[in-house]
This record gives sequence, C-alpha cells and structure tokens, in this order.
Amino acid sequence: MTPDNQHLLHPLEVTTALPMQLNNPFDYEPHPLCIEAARQVCDYLKQRDDWAEEVAEGKMFGVLVCQDGQGQTGFLAAYSGQIRGRADWPWFVPAVFDYLQPDGYFKQEEARISALNHRIASLESSSDYVSARTAHSRLSSKAEAEIDAYRTMMHEAKVRRDAIRRNTLAENNDENSQQSSVILELERESQFQKAELRRLKKRWDDIVRDAEREKTSMESEILALKQERKQRSDALQRWLFDHFEMLNGQGERRTLTEIFIHTPQGLPPAGSGECCAPKLLQYAYEHHLQPLAIAEFWQGRSPRMEIRHHGQYYPACRGKCKPILEWMLGDVVTKAGAPCRDADYGVVYQDESIVVIDKPAGLLSVPGKTEEPSVESLLSKHFPQIYMVHRLDMDTSGLMVVALTQDAYHRLQRQFLTRTIYKKYIALLDGEVLGEGSISLPLRPDHLDRPRQVVDTEHGKAAVTDYRVLEHRDGQTLVELTPHTGRTHQLRVHCAHQSGLNCPIVGDRLYGKPARRLCLHAAELAFDHPATGQRLTFSSPVMF
Repeated sequence: MTPDNQHLLHPLEVTTALPMQLNNPFDYEPHPLCIEAARQVCDYLKQRDDWAEEVAEGKMFGVLVCQDGQGQTGFLAAYSGQIRGRADWPWFVPAVFDYLQPDGYFKQEEARISALNHRIASLESSSDYVSARTAHSRLSSKAEAEIDAYRTMMHEAKVRRDAIRRNTLAENNDENSQQSSVILELERESQFQKAELRRLKKRWDDIVRDAEREKTSMESEILALKQERKQRSDALQRWLFDHFEMLNGQGERRTLTEIFIHTPQGLPPAGSGECCAPKLLQYAYEHHLQPLAIAEFWQGRSPRMEIRHHGQYYPACRGKCKPILEWMLGDVVTKAGAPCRDADYGVVYQDESIVVIDKPAGLLSVPGKTEEPSVESLLSKHFPQIYMVHRLDMDTSGLMVVALTQDAYHRLQRQFLTRTIYKKYIALLDGEVLGEGSISLPLRPDHLDRPRQVVDTEHGKAAVTDYRVLEHRDGQTLVELTPHTGRTHQLRVHCAHQSGLNCPIVGDRLYGKPARRLCLHAAELAFDHPATGQRLTFSSPVMF
C-alpha cells in the first residue's frame, strides 16, 4: 500500500477467491469479502459513541474491496452524505468535492441565502405586514358584503317598481299626466340607485386600493428578496454541480452537470455525488486502486417511507447514482445484465375469447426496453390478436389471463375495475409472521429510484392487502396474500415495510435480499368468462 492511501485502504484477510470483475452495483449479491468489510465497518461504528444517535436514525454505508499496485487487498469505507455535518471524517473516504469547509464559497453563499430566509420570514411575520394583510382582507370582505347588500336592495326595489308600473298602467285613469308622473318618479329612483351603486363601488375601490397599496409595498420587498434567494440558490446549485468532477476508469473527468445533461431531467437531483458508491470509486481511481467488489448496507432505524432494514444490503439508487455510475463504470453497468431467463410458459386454459397461462418467474409480462421475450411477444406468435388485461412483475410467477378479442378485453377490464376478479398469491417471507390480518399502506413511485415504490400517507394511492399465515419454515413464513387493489409492487412493499409485515419476500432484490428467485406466486385466479358469464376458477401449484 502506498503512504497516501494506507490509512484508508483497511486490511482485509482474503479467505476466498477474488472476483474476476467488479459487480454491477444495481444488481448483486454481496461478495463474502464485502460482507467481512461491512462487519469491520459495524465494529468501527460501535466505537464512535459520538455518532451513535445520528447513525441510529438511519444511514447508508458502503464498502469497496480493492487491490493496490503491490497486489495487496483491502477495503475502502464510505457513508452517504454527512455525519455530524462533516464529509471528511478519518477512516472513511472523503467527499468527491468537500463544499462544507467553514470559510469556503459554498458556506459563505449558504450563509447569505440563510440570511435572506431570515429576512423574508421576519417580514412575513412582522406586525406591520400582518396588520396590512388583515386590514386589506377585512376591508375587501366588508366592501363585497356592503355592495352585495346594496345590489340586493336594488333588486327588491326593482321588483316593487315593476309591480307599481303594472298596476298604474292597468288603471283606467283619465289623467295621463298623473300616470306619467308616477312612472317618471320610478325611473328617477332607479337612476339614483344605479348612480349610488357606482358611488359606493368607487368609494370602496379607493379604500381597498389604499389598503392594497400599503400591503403591496411590503410584499414587493418580500418578492424581491424571494427572487434574489432563488437566483442565489440556483446559481449555488449550478456552482456545486460544476465542481463535482467524477473520474471514470480511463482517468477521464466529467462534471455532474455534464453527466446529467442528457438525462430526462437534465439536471442532477440534490445530493448527487454524495452517495457511497460514487465516493468509493472516486477515491479508488484517484489513488490507482483496482475495484474488485462493492456493496452498500443500511444501519439504524428504517425510514418512514422507504424500505430500508438494519444490516440489509441494497443496490445503488437509480435517480442520483445511475447516470454517475454509468459514466464511472461503463460496461460494468450498461452491459452487466440479469442471468438468462427461462421463457417457457404453460397454457392452463384456452378458448376463442381468452387464454390463461402459468407464467414462470423471470419472464416479462409485456415487452421492456430490451429484446427479452415477454408473455405478449410469445403469445403473439400463436394468436392473431392478443390484449393484455393485467400484468405480473417479471420475477413473480403464476396465473395470468389474456384476452383474444377486443370484447373479451373490455369485459375483463371492467371486472378488474369493479374488483370482481379474485386473485390469491402465495409468498415465502424472510422472517416470522403470526396470524392473519389486513395491511393498508398507500403507495406511490419513488421518483428518484424507479421502479421502487414508497409508502406515502399524503400523496400515495390506496393499497390494501389481506394476509394469512400458512406455515413456518426454519425462520421463514409461508403466507397467503389477497390484494384488494393492484398497485405496482403492492405485495412486495406491504410485506417488507416496517408498518406492514416487516418481512421481505425471499429473493426480493429491491426490498429484501437476493436469492435464487423471488418467492411470490399468483396461485389462484377467478373471474366471470367474458363471453358466457360462467365463473371460472384456476389454481397453480407453488414450487417453493
């Protein structure tokens, strides 16, 4: 080890074969050397009493097994973001760009923005501004009420005048001058009331305008401060992303701004470049270390929305890290794929209207971004028309119904919408669950880490699942799951989330631990035949 990195490349006893190539950080099982490195990180964290409270709140850590120029193997360690406001604690790799220096540009500009925030908050809460807003609102309401009351009076007066006109004209009065006098008086009253309404509106317009002018003069200062704050914040964010220069394996550098310019969002999300994987790889490249295996794991309490369990390993996030790691790693990410999938499927039932199949795990329901086969593409080779009524996740096995006519498609769709189609799943959970019950956790997509879903009680869509324990198997639990809604990853999240069963499905690479397969199977499917109306029920044996 060279003197520059000796204190950060921690010794690691090699008791297993070294990896031939760095693993894909988005799809991996932790190498035994990474597991040992993670254990040493946890031992180190136990010594840091000053970090205990913050780490207990939840933090992602990462390890990168490396080899130096002398062929010695060790590991680097990293934490995401900061700990106690610092990104440069010894023993861990430093930030790619440490913008937190007390006298640095970022901190100085951040202090200016913070001062603007305080000034805006002070103005918005000041007694003068609150009084001006209250007075404007009160006077506006009073003006509206008084004008509405006067209009109501005018309407009632008009009804009365119309009645008098009709009665006057209906009388056989020989004195036309008297009749004309009455009508003229009514017209004068109408004209006076209209003029009075204009005067009333003008008087209130002047009063409300004066109150608004006083309020607006204060709001103009607040608006100018908010515009300055936005300009400074945007400029500081651009400055920050322009100073994050990421290295790739060929020694080339590219800023975060340049990396994200071709992504759909066009700009890096906040926190880009501060996750474990980019920090670890950056340090390795800068110090000429050969990356061999990488892994990230969670320590501390589970977050309220995301699924993160203490001690579990997780893939790198896609929203912030995928574009960066594609630049840093190249072929490792862009060409490393899932193992070859078994595309066989079984036909359970078929007639002129529908076909029911038993989909294997690993087969897509509909075509994706790659050329991998799917239920849709395979069935299209055998039927002139097919209509996909519903889907199963690629890694989920079990029963699916596909329509062969447009009429059958619409009738089955209606059954899904009215929830008259019955579906039952069997899952093997990584942990012990007791009894039975119902889970209600609203879900929405994790916009920075698709296809993950998060629990969001404010913006999520309702998702309800009934569960019943079938048997226990050496620390695992076989359960029956009946969904009452059809949200993406509903069963997987409801099982894994701390507010659900708190036990991920075995083999769930997104929300639990990798295994040979995802142990989730659509075991029963019942619906009314779209042509005959007969109730059909199908079942498929569980193979795990």
